[in-house]
Amino acid sequence: MRFSICAVDRDLSPDMPFPLRGRSYGECAEMAEKLGFDGIELQIQDPAVYRGSELRKILDDHGIAVSAVTTGLAYTLEGLSMTHPDRGMRKATVERLKRQLDLARELDSQILIGYLRGRKQPGQTEQEFEGILTESLGEVVEYGASIQAPTVFEQINRRDGDVFNTTERTMEFLEKFHSPWLLYNGDTYHMATEDPDVPAAIRRSLPKLKLFHVSDHGRLLPDDRHFNFREAAEALKAAGYSQWVSLECKPLPDSWTASKNGVEYLRKVFR
Repeated sequence: MRFSICAVDRDLSPDMPFPLRGRSYGECAEMAEKLGFDGIELQIQDPAVYRGSELRKILDDHGIAVSAVTTGLAYTLEGLSMTHPDRGMRKATVERLKRQLDLARELDSQILIGYLRGRKQPGQTEQEFEGILTESLGEVVEYGASIQAPTVFEQINRRDGDVFNTTERTMEFLEKFHSPWLLYNGDTYHMATEDPDVPAAIRRSLPKLKLFHVSDHGRLLPDDRHFNFREAAEALKAAGYSQWVSLECKPLPDSWTASKNGVEYLRKVFR
């Protein structure tokens, strides 16, 4: 397995689960290198702010790969959504995701869609929500296939998301696209709430599992009191999983300490 950490190059609330904080992704890459991570997960609100070739060189200089280009800040800070009731906003979201895919391709990586899929509107049925999301996601995946850049879709628990809460429901949704460019992001924070048998859920996801987030109750560092991370790790090991395992937690008590303790935990449990 390759170990990654969620990183951000701006000052955000410590409640956001991005443990590695820096003034630039160059600074984040330098810290990740010192800590022994293989990669960082970039929080990219607007890819137009970045030049992929320059960013790639900076990361390469530190021996750091990009596990994913994450898209959620565009939802949190701008209100973009793949299921927005306004068709113009949905179109703008799809176009933003295409530019995210362009950046991901330059970085030899993939985009991650979580919160950017949006939430159900009052009175909207699950079928209506899924229909709108299918249309938006289908266009994104088609574009990704044309440039050979994958899209990874995250399972989100019922407190934070709609419809695609369990691993099974998420996998059923992804499989209906019949696309090798649409993959799955497992996350212990969401699995702990929605999947009664996490090892079984991991095995169910294996055909599309490309990114696995490690995050404890409350989006904190694992402490082995709320969730059996070793059981999840053994399921991945038994399957020969060799993709990304990424630390996603709050930067507490501070960014460096959370990142250091996190990588030490990943090495102890998942290696």
